[in-house]
Amino acid sequence: METTENAVAMPPQRPRFERVQLNTRVRVEIEQMLQRFVEDHNTTVQSSVDLALAEFLAARGYPLPATDDRRSR
Repeated sequence: METTENAVAMPPQRPRFERVQLNTRVRVEIEQMLQRFVEDHNTTVQSSVDLALAEFLAARGYPLPATDDRRSR
């Protein structure tokens, strides 16, 4: 995973994982900042949200498995 000067993980450009729909609503301010981040870092909302949720869950004791057998090839 790529990092910036502050050692913050950046979303991958083209992840190849099986995906499912996750329907949710966020505050307008969060969506605006997310869109700004996506534009500034040439990434996608999908990649950014995926990484953010993975980091959030890992920080709370729910890390993703080291290998994901459900990856698309």
